[in-house]
Amino acid sequence: MPDYDVYDFSGYELARVIGIPCIIIAFLSYLCYNSLLFGILLLPYIPYYVKEKRNKLKEGRKWKLNLQFRDSINCISSALESGYSIENAIKEAYDDMKLSYREDDLIMRELKMIIGAISNNRTIEEVFLEFSERSGIEDIKSFADIFATAKRTGGNLILIIKSTADVIHTRVELKRELRTVIASKKYEADIMKIIPFGILIYLRLFSPDMVRALYGNLFGIVFMTVILLIYLILCKISDQIVKIEM
Repeated sequence: MPDYDVYDFSGYELARVIGIPCIIIAFLSYLCYNSLLFGILLLPYIPYYVKEKRNKLKEGRKWKLNLQFRDSINCISSALESGYSIENAIKEAYDDMKLSYREDDLIMRELKMIIGAISNNRTIEEVFLEFSERSGIEDIKSFADIFATAKRTGGNLILIIKSTADVIHTRVELKRELRTVIASKKYEADIMKIIPFGILIYLRLFSPDMVRALYGNLFGIVFMTVILLIYLILCKISDQIVKIEM
């Protein structure tokens, strides 16, 4: 069973996630030190980039699953209102979602595992609780907890699942709007990150005398190293400001 708090790179992703920071290091080494040898000073950036990229892809996968789960709950709710039992409603939702999703999509694999677990005489609430723990997504955890409580207390499952589906739909739409707003701010922040290097490139091309003193001497090396460290710290702060938690 997949653990959504763990992300394993594919071969193509791994090549990109290592190749991109290597290109960045070579660029910064030449731009800031006028020598590719000083790229050794920037090698710690590679594991940092890999870690950040892994977290970004992991969060992207969770957000995708969150959207797909919302659709699946809506399908289950509709099936229950049509008179299906909860077990058959899940199967019906799986069949309905085949029209919109591929067999290898995250939610389709999860629904297939849920149906298989139910066929092996496991309780539905136990399967949903296990799914919620693996996903690490608040909406799925909330649904699993409410569903388990309703099953234990004999509540009206149709009404409870419909109400929960409406709440999840509202929360997902709010998250979508928030992500749209923050994405625009992140785009602005990314542009701001590029500007210092654009200025340095401009000076090196059109006013080399202004920056010549920063190259080929100890002072220039120390100065550029300190500036790069400050820049990376500011970039980290910027990323934290626009970071979206699921």
